[in-house]
Amino acid sequence: MVKKIAFAIMILMVFVKGASAEDRIRLDREAKAAFLNLHFFADGRGMHTAPGLIKFYESISGRGVFSDTIRNRWGMNVLDKNKIVGLYNVRYKNMDVGVLGCVACHSSKAAGQFIVGLGNKRIDVFRVGQDVLAVQKLYDKVTINKDEEFVKVEKNAIAFAQHLAVEKIGNLTQGLVPVSFVRGWFYRQAGVPMPENITKGAVKVPALWGYGIKRQVGQFSDGYGNGILPGWAIAVELTAGQLPETVRGYLPKVVDAEDALGHFLPPAYPFAIDQGRAARGQAVFTKNCQGCHGTYERDSQGLPVFKAPRWIPLHMVQTDSDRLESNTPEFNELVKNNPLSDILQHTELGRGYFAPRLEAVWARFPYLHNASVPSIAALLTPPHERPQLFALDDAGEAHRFDQETLGLTVPAKGSLHEYRLKFRASQSDRAVYNTKHVGQTAVGHGFGTTLTAGEKRDLVEYLKTL
Repeated sequence: MVKKIAFAIMILMVFVKGASAEDRIRLDREAKAAFLNLHFFADGRGMHTAPGLIKFYESISGRGVFSDTIRNRWGMNVLDKNKIVGLYNVRYKNMDVGVLGCVACHSSKAAGQFIVGLGNKRIDVFRVGQDVLAVQKLYDKVTINKDEEFVKVEKNAIAFAQHLAVEKIGNLTQGLVPVSFVRGWFYRQAGVPMPENITKGAVKVPALWGYGIKRQVGQFSDGYGNGILPGWAIAVELTAGQLPETVRGYLPKVVDAEDALGHFLPPAYPFAIDQGRAARGQAVFTKNCQGCHGTYERDSQGLPVFKAPRWIPLHMVQTDSDRLESNTPEFNELVKNNPLSDILQHTELGRGYFAPRLEAVWARFPYLHNASVPSIAALLTPPHERPQLFALDDAGEAHRFDQETLGLTVPAKGSLHEYRLKFRASQSDRAVYNTKHVGQTAVGHGFGTTLTAGEKRDLVEYLKTL
């Protein structure tokens, strides 16, 4: 299996490298169109709601208040006549089932532009779990004439919501997904309770362009997952109640989907770029950033040539380590002996993180693996000077994008807006990122902080070109 998949990836990369611009653009368009409808619901299991609830949503989806609630409270993308991106009505055994697809998390807006493959900046899986669980429990009480199949699908939907809504492992802030949610599946399979001190390991949803190369050196921000094998692509589905034997049945679909991600192209910066300043910034980048983030090339057609990112030990990058703390020998043993251990394996890179490739970095704010820094300009300041709080309201809309800092707008110090932000944080507003939370610190990555103000501005301008 491993050799077969590795060979398929190699052929894919050779094909892409030699493909024309027209072919690459077409493949990108086709892959993203397919991704917009991709889900792995099967045999009544996976990420879904109780049967019939989707019909209720469809009956009221045109009402703006409800859609605004979904957008602002759950952080989901709502486009095109109030349709939730990544929510599908799937017909299953004479039932209408609301199914969540991959694009629900792996799409977002930046500077007002909807981008397939960009990590959702506002998704709130814990709040979704809480709300959907409450709705489904009420729905269960008022629904009559439920047959055996209905009960089975409903039970699985409620269990999925319950897993999402576990406070101990749930994300505290929008835009973060707790890795502990996925880890729970391995403990349940082994019949072992999750450790009381397990960390949330909350991380932002990554962008998918360049994934075809990145997966060859490791999945996730720390490279824990073996990306050559397709198993980790279905980790959330397993947590959502999917059965290992069912996963094996649709594994070819997973392999095809992962290969298709290799065709994703990054979105170009949508505003004007000062080319003179960008040229100076490239020199700054070469001297100060290239060692970790690598070099950047374009093919003869002007499209990016993707390369593998470089893994950096924690003692060098010194960013928040919460993501790494649960990668214990005990957990590694559970992964080694899981029911899908032939396709769901981990790598041994150690304690550290990948320095991400920076194609379309302009769209990937907030920055660092835990989304703790609102802009590139803030990332280039000493950690203790970075914003402690910033708002995620309308994070992808044009009015929240700051072209000078390359990221989210933040209130001026001492302003009324800053005071309001502090008050919201004191009320545990989930749309306020608080770097005082465990796992959400903005420490580390001190690189570039000693550059002059002019060098920083030039560097920011260069990053817009990637």
